[in-house]
Amino acid sequence: MLNWLDSAVFYQIYPISFFDSNGDGMGDLKGIELKADYIKSLGVNAVWLNPIFKSPFKDGGYDVSDYLAIDKRFGSMDDLVSLIKAFKARGIKVVLDLVIGHTSDKHEWFKKSAKAKRNEYSDYYVWTNSVFENYPGIVRGLYYRDGSYLPNYYASQPALNFGFENVDENCPWKMHYTDERLKPLRQEFINIMRYYLDLGVDGFRVDMAGSIVKEGWGFDGSNLCNDAEDGLQGVKWVWNEILGALRKEYKDKVFIAEWVMPQRSVKTCGFDLDFLTHDTPPFNSLYRYEKGTNLEDTDYFVRGDNYFSPNGKGSLEDFVSYAEYLYKALGDKGLFIAPTGTHDEVRMPTGKSPDMIKTIFAFLLTVKQVPFIYYGDEIGLEHDFTLSKDGGGVRTGARTPMQWTDGKNRGFSARKLTYLPTSYKKEQSVESQEQDANSILNTVRELIKIRKQYPALNASSNQTFIEKGYPAVFERSNGEQTVIVIVNPSNQTLKKKVSYSNVIKMQNAEISDGEITLNAQSFAILLK
Repeated sequence: MLNWLDSAVFYQIYPISFFDSNGDGMGDLKGIELKADYIKSLGVNAVWLNPIFKSPFKDGGYDVSDYLAIDKRFGSMDDLVSLIKAFKARGIKVVLDLVIGHTSDKHEWFKKSAKAKRNEYSDYYVWTNSVFENYPGIVRGLYYRDGSYLPNYYASQPALNFGFENVDENCPWKMHYTDERLKPLRQEFINIMRYYLDLGVDGFRVDMAGSIVKEGWGFDGSNLCNDAEDGLQGVKWVWNEILGALRKEYKDKVFIAEWVMPQRSVKTCGFDLDFLTHDTPPFNSLYRYEKGTNLEDTDYFVRGDNYFSPNGKGSLEDFVSYAEYLYKALGDKGLFIAPTGTHDEVRMPTGKSPDMIKTIFAFLLTVKQVPFIYYGDEIGLEHDFTLSKDGGGVRTGARTPMQWTDGKNRGFSARKLTYLPTSYKKEQSVESQEQDANSILNTVRELIKIRKQYPALNASSNQTFIEKGYPAVFERSNGEQTVIVIVNPSNQTLKKKVSYSNVIKMQNAEISDGEITLNAQSFAILLK
C-alpha cells in the first residue's frame, strides 16, 4: 500500500454541482479551486473529481468524446493546472475519474471505427462481422460499417475493445485479449494517463475497471468472498500491462478501481484501492434503505433493515466477516473503500437525524479502511427523488448542488436557474453549520482530526471487533497505541462496563463508575 494512503481521507466532488464561478448555473473547475480552503478545513488530504473531459453529457460525463480536452462546462486545461497547483499548495492530492470501458459515440475514435472502409481505429471497439449476427445487447443499423457494435450500458456508449477472455470460432470478431491488434488501444490509455500524471494529477479512479475484458469474470456478484482467478486472466493481463507500464515511471500515484472485489482488483490486478458500494451485499447492511421511505418508485434502492436504522434490528455480521476476509486476502497490498456515498447511490443522510449521520461518520472514519466522503454528506444533504437528468435516473438526486449559504440558490450560483435545482432545508448548508460546534459539519471535521491525531486509526493499523451487536465495539491498534470505538445507532439506551475512561470524543454518552451509558444514536471513541 502506498505510504500516504495510510492516513488518507478523500473527498469526492461532482464538478457540475459544487460551485459556479462564472454565473452560468453550472459548477466548474475554477469554482472548485475557489473552495479549496473549505475543503482543506475538513481535514481531507485528497480529492476525487468525477469526469471533467469533453462529453455530450448523455451519462453525466461518463460518455467521453475527447480524453485530452476539458469540457467547456468546466473550463479549460489551464483551469485544471491552476486547480492542481492550488490543492498542492494546501497538501491535497487530486485524483481524476477515468472512463476506460467505453467512450461516447461522438468520440473521433468511434466515428472512424464506424466507417465502412477498414482503418487504424476499426478494432478500437467491439463490432460483429455482420449486422445480421446476433449477440446480446448489440446496436445495429446506424452506420455504414457492416457490423453491429456492443455498448456498455447505454447505446451512446460503445464498448472499447480490450478483447475477450476466450476466442470463439463461431464468432471470429471476438478477439483474444492478447491479440496484437488491440495493443494500440492500450497504449492510447497509457498515454492519456501519462499526460495527466505529468500535469500533476496524483492518480485515477477507474470506472467499471473489472469489465473491460468481455466474457471474463472480473466481477462475480454471486460470491464476493472468492479468491479464485478462473475467468480472470484477461482483465488481469490487461491491467498488469497498463498499470505495470505506468508504475515504472510513477511510484507514488494511486490507482483506484470501481470493481467491488478488492481481492481481484488490488490483490491480482495492481490497483491500490477498490470501492465497496451501497449495493454490495456486505456493505449495504450498514445503512441501506428501508421500504416505506419514499422509495416505492424504484425497486433498485428498496432495502430492508440495516445496522444504522434506529429500530436496532440490523446486524454488522456481514460487513465484519467480509472486511476480515479482505484484510486477510489483501495483506499489505492495499485496502478497500467504504464511502459515505457516491454519485451513483441514494445519499446516506436521507431521512436520518443529525445524530445518526454523525454516528455513521464516527464509524466510517474510525473503522479499518480508507475513508471517502461524498460532497454534501458532511452537511447532511439529502437525496432528491424527483429528478432525472443526463441519463442518471434516480441517481440524479444525489448530484444536486452543494449548499454553501442560506441565500439564493444556497450560494451555489448567481444564475436564476441552475443546471440542477438546489434544496431548501436551511439547516443543510455550510453557513448554517459553521457556527454550531455540534453540527454535522464540525463533527466531521473533528473526527477527521482525531483520525490524523491517533496513528492507531491509520488504515494499516490492526482491528478487532469485540462486539458486533448493539452496541458495536471494536479496537484499533498499531502496537504502541490502542483506540476503542463504541457505537450505538439504535433508539435504545444501553449500558456497558468499561475498564478505560480516557475519552477522545463522545456523543450522547457518559462514563461513570466504570460504566458507559449510551443513549440513542451515540458513540464513544476512547484511548485504552
